[in-house]
Amino acid sequence: MRKIWLPLLSSLGAMALIYWIGNIFNVSLFRFSFVLNEPLENGFFFEADIAILPIVIGLLVGFIVERRVKVRSK
Repeated sequence: MRKIWLPLLSSLGAMALIYWIGNIFNVSLFRFSFVLNEPLENGFFFEADIAILPIVIGLLVGFIVERRVKVRSK
């Protein structure tokens, strides 16, 4: 069970931490922003700006943690 949850949680935690740092310090490479404007006649108008770099870094962290867990469990 530890082999599944530890890499997943570390990957999600790294992504959340990097997005949080990007929003706090206004770094566009690490930023997640979502803007919802007033409703229009045909529905809502929203804009989402999501950086891909934190997702890639989070996946790398999850991969590294998975490899370490496999090595230590042998």
